[in-house]
Amino acid sequence: MALFTIESSSATLFGLPIIWGVGVALLRLNLLPIQASVKDVADTGVAIGQFSTIRMFGGLFGLTIASAIFNTVFTSAIESASVRLEGPLAPLKDASNAIAFIKTLGSLNVSQQALNEVQIAYLTSFRVIFYTMTGLGGIGLLTSMFLEEIDLKGQGRGNQQFED
Repeated sequence: MALFTIESSSATLFGLPIIWGVGVALLRLNLLPIQASVKDVADTGVAIGQFSTIRMFGGLFGLTIASAIFNTVFTSAIESASVRLEGPLAPLKDASNAIAFIKTLGSLNVSQQALNEVQIAYLTSFRVIFYTMTGLGGIGLLTSMFLEEIDLKGQGRGNQQFED
């Protein structure tokens, strides 16, 4: 949605998310090579656990950033729009209601110009989130190139040096 405009064709609106969905589905295929590449079968659970933990933490981190960005950008975009937030658009005065308000946009009894300005405010917010997350993904890719592989089993002898 971040790359679209209000006048985008339906082929664009439905086609690009399908392609992105296939890309996300391909990322899920990482679990099979992780299971097949471990030296000891008992390490499979540890590897998948670490992978899932990192993925969930990344989702939490992304949700926190996206929520803060959306609230900030949507508030400034809706305030700078010429539409008056009265009547059916009154819930948009508080940006925390904006996401829940999306499902009612199609059934509002407002002018098309007012609806377009509200949609532009949403589009601006989602665009900033998209570009921020793309930038963070690029930073993550660059950072991952400088990481060293860590074995699942430590090679240390422990604090008391009992192992030979």
